[in-house]
Parts: sequence; structure tokens; C-alpha cells
Amino acid sequence: MSYKLVDLLSEIAFNKIFHIKGTLIIDPNKRNQKDILSDIRALPGITIVRNIEMEQDPTSRYFRSTLEVKVDPYPYAKQNKFDSDSTMQTIMNNIKNVNGVIGFKQTADIYSTED
Repeated sequence: MSYKLVDLLSEIAFNKIFHIKGTLIIDPNKRNQKDILSDIRALPGITIVRNIEMEQDPTSRYFRSTLEVKVDPYPYAKQNKFDSDSTMQTIMNNIKNVNGVIGFKQTADIYSTED
């Protein structure tokens, strides 16, 4: 049985968990934080979301927090659509598109660990 390079890369990707850290800005007047975080957890590839409250600007109507996300590349790799840079960008864009999210900005380098 011969493996294509793409299959081999996908198999290697299955053994890694990627970590994204950033600042999440939500509008609690649109939706509550619990529902927004639930929708983020439901995005393809996201396995764990840790939300850490930050000091808030009392003049802002928005709520800011640090979001730490763990990503399992399996849903992307099984479709041969996994490329660490573009897949992580897709996931960050998906977070930004969740209803109630005003913005999400990466604050640390993305890194991977063995699962």
C-alpha cells in the first residue's frame, strides 16, 4: 500500500493539537456570553475553549476576555483540507463570524502539541 504525501501529512496532523490564544470581544446586548461560547465550542475542530475574564473598560458596552482554544485538525485533515496556517485562519474567521462576536484578535503565536 502506498501513501500519498497528502495522506502522510494528514496522518501526522491527526496526532497534534493546535493552540490559539486571543482577545475575544462580544456584545452582551446581542447575545449572552454563555450562548456565544457554546457556539464557538461547536465550530469544527474546536475541542476546548477556555474563557478568562479581563479587566473591563467601564465606558465600553462590549465585554472583553482572553480566549484559549484547542483545535483538533481531524475534521479538516480527513477531507485533505488541512494546512496549519490556512486552517487556523479559517477557525479564527469562524470565531469572528459567531453571532454576538464583535472581534477576535490573536495575541500569541499558534503552537501545537502532541495529543
